[in-house]
Amino acid sequence: MTSLRPMRQRGLTLVELIIVIVLVGILAATAGPRMFGKAGVEEVTYQGQLMSLLRLQQQRAMQDTIQDCYGVNFSATTVTPVDCGAVVVAERVLTIPSALAVNVASSLPNASNGIRFNSLGCPVSTAHASTPEWCGNAPIEIEIQGVNSRYICIQSQGYIRQGQCTN
Repeated sequence: MTSLRPMRQRGLTLVELIIVIVLVGILAATAGPRMFGKAGVEEVTYQGQLMSLLRLQQQRAMQDTIQDCYGVNFSATTVTPVDCGAVVVAERVLTIPSALAVNVASSLPNASNGIRFNSLGCPVSTAHASTPEWCGNAPIEIEIQGVNSRYICIQSQGYIRQGQCTN
């Protein structure tokens, strides 16, 4: 037969509950911004926009095999598409956010000022319109510096991808 004695229930006292709430609050205030912060989001967003612009200009160069002047120009504050002398609407110009810097590294002449794509989609120098260039000259590495660094690699055969160029 079972005993009719009441069992003593266990639970948290009010003091223990307050201590737990204070500890959870301290953890949320210190660890929360690190776990859920926006650090690095701007770099990733800009990387996607720049890759999209580069791929669009590459496709235009491959579709228009008569003109050799599709690409982008780099400045300290913008990346501007080049459409063979056509006027580029302001919505297509990528403004570099003030917290970021864009650096271009390549052995192509003047690559830090701009690049073009030939009719095969390969990256070439800005002199391509007057002196045709072939594929395989050099890869181009674009670094987006901010809280974190992000990279875009345009390989010498035209493949545009995320990450650093490896030799």
